[in-house]
Amino acid sequence: MRIENLLLFIVLFSMFSIPASAAYEWDNNINVNADSMVWEYTETYSGDRSVIFKAFIDVEFGDNDRFVSAWELLKADVSTSKSFQKSIENNMDVKIDNSSKNVTLLRVESDMSTELIGPVSGEKDIINKYQAFYNFKTPLSESGSHMWFQGEPGTDVVINIPAGMKLISVEGIDDKSIEESSKGTSISGKFGFTGELVIDFSIEEPPVQEKEEIIVEATPVNTSKVDSSLLDTIFPGFTDRLLGMLNSDRVNVS
Repeated sequence: MRIENLLLFIVLFSMFSIPASAAYEWDNNINVNADSMVWEYTETYSGDRSVIFKAFIDVEFGDNDRFVSAWELLKADVSTSKSFQKSIENNMDVKIDNSSKNVTLLRVESDMSTELIGPVSGEKDIINKYQAFYNFKTPLSESGSHMWFQGEPGTDVVINIPAGMKLISVEGIDDKSIEESSKGTSISGKFGFTGELVIDFSIEEPPVQEKEEIIVEATPVNTSKVDSSLLDTIFPGFTDRLLGMLNSDRVNVS
């Protein structure tokens, strides 16, 4: 996703001379399912950039006392989630067959590092994580064969598609690597200079299992046995009494 005014600390960056030792990284991990998707972002600050980021939180969400408290971090976390969600809603970063009509952004969750708590002057490695959850109104098997993503140019990206979703082609990614496994296909590399990444795919239909015709041969039924058993069940001892009566009649006749 292209980041525009997500956090005002970008303005602060332009006001400072950032040495080469300072680092900022932004990674993308996109997990696509048949009817949903999760886009995970991981940003890392180190060196002087971590100090500037903490200073921004202290100024924007705190009392500018050169110390980031847990309460200030919580406010920054909530504000960042809202900023992300608004940014995506204004400029949807996912399309299916050149349209976002089938894509719904459900929510954005953030998990800002607790390493931000403490004195602003302390240099630490800061790792923040964000997740954007999407829903596809119609499953991919019924809605298209073309997905478009808008990312930040030059940032690392991994796209995972599930088993049964066959990758046909991918464009807009540098240093491309594709790995296939029983779980699906993983595409990794960097967003190109436009930040637009496109994959074409097809959905493999599950094989239709033919129903086996089961033939059951009829077994002759001994009706006399069934009848006698049934009578004995309803009238216990009825068969024995009946046979006794018949034998008695034979004796009398003879």
